[in-house]
Formats: sequence, C-alpha cells, structure tokens
Amino acid sequence: MNQRAHLKKLLVKRLIDTNINISPSALQVFMEVDKPLEKLDQIIKETTFIPSFKSNLTIETLQSISNEEIQIILERLNSSQGKTKKESSVQEKALILNGNSLIPTEEESEENKGDNTSSNVASPLLTATSSSLAPDILSPLAPGSPLEYDENETIEGSIPIRQDEDLDDLPLMEDKETSQEPPETHQHSRKEITEKLKNLSHSSSNLRFKPLAKEYDFNYHIKMDPTGKLFTSGEYTDFYNMTLDKFKKLKKLMRKRPETNSATNINTVKKFSENKEVSIIGLVKNIRRTKNEHYFFELEDLTGSVNVLVRNDSEKRDLLNIIKNTIEDQMLYVAGTYNKGKEDKEGIIFANVVSKIDIPMEFKPKTSAEPLSVALLSDMHIGSAEFEEPLWNRFLEFLNGNLGNKQQRSIAGKIKYLIINGDLVDGVGVYPNQQEDLIIPDIYDQFKKAAELFSAVPEYIKIILSSGNHEPVRNAIPRPAVPKKYCNELINLGVKVVGNPCMVETHNITSLVFHGDSLLDLNLSIPGLSNDKPAATMKELLICRHLAPSFGNKTQIAPTEKDWLIINEVPNIFHTGHLHINGFGIYRGVRLVNSGCFQAQTDFMKSLGISPTPGEVPIIELDTLKNIHLDLKTIH
Repeated sequence: MNQRAHLKKLLVKRLIDTNINISPSALQVFMEVDKPLEKLDQIIKETTFIPSFKSNLTIETLQSISNEEIQIILERLNSSQGKTKKESSVQEKALILNGNSLIPTEEESEENKGDNTSSNVASPLLTATSSSLAPDILSPLAPGSPLEYDENETIEGSIPIRQDEDLDDLPLMEDKETSQEPPETHQHSRKEITEKLKNLSHSSSNLRFKPLAKEYDFNYHIKMDPTGKLFTSGEYTDFYNMTLDKFKKLKKLMRKRPETNSATNINTVKKFSENKEVSIIGLVKNIRRTKNEHYFFELEDLTGSVNVLVRNDSEKRDLLNIIKNTIEDQMLYVAGTYNKGKEDKEGIIFANVVSKIDIPMEFKPKTSAEPLSVALLSDMHIGSAEFEEPLWNRFLEFLNGNLGNKQQRSIAGKIKYLIINGDLVDGVGVYPNQQEDLIIPDIYDQFKKAAELFSAVPEYIKIILSSGNHEPVRNAIPRPAVPKKYCNELINLGVKVVGNPCMVETHNITSLVFHGDSLLDLNLSIPGLSNDKPAATMKELLICRHLAPSFGNKTQIAPTEKDWLIINEVPNIFHTGHLHINGFGIYRGVRLVNSGCFQAQTDFMKSLGISPTPGEVPIIELDTLKNIHLDLKTIH
C-alpha cells in the first residue's frame, strides 16, 4: 500500500473511532490538507459545535469550518471541477458498490497496483450505507442505542466495525443536503429517543447487552446537603461563630483518641508555677521552621494560647514527620514538658507527642449487598472550546453497551449512579476574558447543551449533580445547588441537584463529594504534595478531618453559623475533582478518587503545570469497593 492510500486509511480509522462518517468528496478535501492527521482532531472538535452536524462529515459541513486552508482547497476544487452539484452527487454515489465496498477511481487503481493485502471480496458485515438512515433516527452506534443488541448483528443503516477489518474496504457515506433547522429541532427528549430506538429491528443473537443495574431500584439518600441552610450576614460574629463551631466539633473528634483523655485547657497550663508534664488540644497558629530546623508554633483553644517547640532531634523523627505536614488552623494534640519561662517571658511546651485527629485505625468500610457500581465524574466544562465532546459521546456509547468487549460491557451494565462533582458547565465570567475561551457564551445555553448530552444516559441510571466553582452559584464554599432556573431541563430528566460538599449514600455506601477547591492551597502548603498526585493531598484532608483546614488562603470560605466542611462521618468513598487529573488511592479503608475531567488543557492549566487526563472515568463497585479505571481514549 503506497503512502497516500495508507494516509487515507488512517484518516478513515480516526473518524470511525470518533463515530463520524465522511463522504468521498470531503475525504478528498482532507487528502489535500497539509499534515491532515495533525489537524483532524481540531476540525472534529469544531464540527461538534455546529448545530446541524449529525456525525456526517460532508462538503457542506466543511464549508462551515473556520480553517482557512480547507476553505482555499474547497474554492480550488469548485473552480476546477466545472460541474453541477447534481453531477457531483451522481459521481459520488457511483463510488459505492451495492453498499459494500468502494469502486476505486482510476488514480486509486493505479496507486494500489501491486498491493496484495487488499481484498476484492466485499465484507459480509457491510450491508447498508449510512445514507439509508432516516434523518430523525439515531445511528445504532450513537448514544442512546437500545439496551439490548447483538454484538455482531447488522442494523439497517449501520456499518459495524471489527478490529480485524481493512478500513480501505469500508464504504463512505454520500454527501447529502445539510439540514438548516435551528438547534432546537435536533433536541430529543429521552422518551422520544427511546420510542424511536424501539422501532429499530434486531436479529436474534446470543450476545446481548442486558444491564444488571436495570433490574435494581434506586436506593440512594442525600445525608448531607448545605442547600437552603447557608445563612450569613458577612459580619464579624458570623466568622466567630463558624470558627467556634469548627473548634468544638474538631475537639470532639480529637477526644475520641485514647491518649487525649488527660488533655487540659491552655489557661490552666499557663498558671503552673513550675515545670510540669502537660497535654493540650488546640488549633495551630503561626507555624514556622527555625534556622536550626526546629518547628515552632502557637496552639490556641477557647481559653488562650501557648508556644510549642518540636526539636530537630534524631530520636524524634516520627514526631518531625508529623509536624512537617502540619498547616495553619489544623487541630493538634500536644503532650510534653511545660517550661514556665523567666520573668516576663512566655512559657513554652517542649513537645514529646503530637497527634492529629485522623481516620481511626479500626475503621472498616461498608460494602453493598447489590452488585452495582457508581461512576464518578467532574469538570466537564460544557461550553468551553476545550470541552471534549467526542470523548463524552464515547462514554455515552459505553453506558449504552455500544462500546467495549464483553467484560467491559458487563462493567457498563452494573453502573447505577453517575455522580458529577462540579463544573458541569464552564460558566460565564468565572475568570478574566473567559468569553474568549467559550463556544457557548450563554449560561442558559450551556445547561441546555448539558441536558441534550445527558438525555442519552439510560433511564435506569441516576444522575446526581453537585456544584463547582464554574456553576452559577457563589464562589465561596460551601455552595448551594444550582438554581432551578438554570438547570430545569436537567431536573426534568431526573437529575438530582445538590450543593457542595455533600454526603451521598448509595446502597449502604457513603460518598463524601467535595469539588476540591482547597487542594491547590494544600499542595502549596505541604512539602511533597503536587497537583498531579491528588490522592496524597486528599489523604491530608482526611487526616485534618476538614475539607479546607486553613482559613485565609486562596480558597474562599463563606462564614456560616455551622461549619459544613468538617468531615464528621468517615465516608467509604472520598470524591474530589477540580484538579482535572484522575487519581486513586486507599487510606485506612477510605477510597480516594479524583475524577479527572472532560476538558483539554487550557492556558490556565498550563500556568499551573497541570496536564489534564480527559476521558478517564473511575468506576467504583459498591459490593467490593474495587476501582475500575475506564480510559475512553483507548477502549474499543
């Protein structure tokens, strides 16, 4: 096979992988582009935002593309061909032989001489061209396909693909007139899509997609949601009340550690007239490392504050390892020798023991009796120019049993819940000059697009949406749920909308859902933490038993009478997002999941050194708590 034929094969394969058909004339245009493979992904991404685009790449579609090189090629071809549109259509139809294989042009026949790898026998799988599809019927390969299908069967209008097929033998679609209807006419409700798909005929088969999750009823409970309970005036008393609530709740958690039984108030310690062994509980203030590598900080409770020193001693390495990861406003238990100090000097505690609240060693995670799963998502950023819609469409195919081998389809069939942990949409006015990065500049239209995309999720899957910093809610945490006026179409689809953070229980398994705003702050505060290893940062939040331990950093915390950021109940699953990097870990039985994203790298991510992992979806089995890593870029 010569270089041109091989390039054509690669182009067609790339398009097939993203579920896009291409007409012969459109393929001819691509063959004229300089380095077409490098430019194909960007062009595919641009077509997904053309309202009339229905996964059929035609000349009419290319005329809507902003790529200057393609427009020049189109003008050159139009001027050189000198034929009418009708004649062109007739010639293109002649390229299809019985809907099974291409009749090569004279040029291609000459190019393929001597190529013994191609076959003259048409593939029996290729029984119909995509042009036979009715315009208002979804392709069987598209999201929303029937829940039962034959892996090898041929549905009228489809072109099943096997990995061992030669892509040179695949038929191309005909160029057809592109509908100029407004976007609303292409939006179908879930009921309409389901009814149309039921009318598609299927042949009998031994291999059918029968989702196990469909056999189970929903069994979920929102155990904690701040929506409707976030009252504040922004005055000093609100900040004081929140800090007071934080101190009392964290101290109660600390008191569950057996070594803290002897702890006393700081004011009592400072009254001692001589050196004495003491133990106290308090919040860290002004922690720093001295020139001799000692750690010096203040510890304060409701009665006062006292200085604490942790010596850089080779015999206290375990103690130093604990204190080096300590941050402002974190609660500690300290035991050591209190030195009163001389005359007007403050007393100090020379620490021998330092403890953090942490997750109890005896914690045993629960498991569900039902063999179901939850898929954890975040940071889709619908409306952004970098939104990876082709990857999302592949995820929909996966959920509907149209993607993957038998084992992978079995995994898809167990998914009962989708939890979206913030930033479903890119929002408007979130950061300076954001409008330059938006393809959908209106917040209402972003949510309409989201509803359109989610309408193809099977009805037996419950979707739970929690707010992020790009949603139309306040930036400070905790956040309420997205107001109904923005997401009414999602609610009509059955989406449960909640605030952030929240605690969701699904079939006896609790998931703490927190968007993860404070992860960036923690990575800057604790040595060794980084944005590309989110599980390690999440572990530190569990140790603190607080979702934003330090007040006054970049993370905005709204002053409310109740501190909603306390991790009072130890969850089975701790789910964050925000960093756009997929990560997984286990800490003392708790599953730590950062759910990645569906957005390509932005300039802001580059400035933070973040290389995102779009299209990587973690799936947690509720009966085993096993994590399954789904990479939509590689699954076939």
